[in-house]
Amino acid sequence: MEAHAHFLDRLREHVPHLRLVHREATSAGRLTATGVAAGVGGGLALAGPLVVYDWVKASHSALELPMAVTGWLFGLDHFARNGYHWWPIVIGALFLLAYWGVLGMAFAGLADRVYRVRTLAGSLALGAVWSFVSFMFFWYMLLPIARDGAPFRLTTNAAGALVAPNWVWILGFALSGLVTGACYRAFAAGSESQGTTTSAAASQQAA
Repeated sequence: MEAHAHFLDRLREHVPHLRLVHREATSAGRLTATGVAAGVGGGLALAGPLVVYDWVKASHSALELPMAVTGWLFGLDHFARNGYHWWPIVIGALFLLAYWGVLGMAFAGLADRVYRVRTLAGSLALGAVWSFVSFMFFWYMLLPIARDGAPFRLTTNAAGALVAPNWVWILGFALSGLVTGACYRAFAAGSESQGTTTSAAASQQAA
């Protein structure tokens, strides 16, 4: 057993590629964190126009978006068009953060593993495409699952329950994709520089 361990140590000294698995695992962890942060940043950009629209309208309340999530999931009685239900707001906000984080991880996976995006221009271009894709998924595939999309959009079953008109959603998703791309590039560049510094320090220590 000792001879086997000694053989592995000698093999690692002569074949540095044996450390590749550890590096990939660390890189995957950084990519996940980058994706979650970028997704949350893009989600906040999406929420911005909705919150502003609802805040300036006398018939709406500023925090309708998180209440709409809870109302869509658990029933329209959890949604108040001109008022605040605090537990639905908290629960909806948590669901939004989780959803945005998952979307961000998907974006980071595409940007890093599929398209190998390494520039800000490339990240913004992918973000613009991501705006359209994420809107189509949310509006036409996810929302119809429950209550025909109410209270996120206008429906015949719940005519009075509406967070914002379609143009506000389109503006929000457009901003969301671009901010997701910009945040991804910023966080990825920071992770790459940190990884380079760590690798250089490890190489110096090994030498």
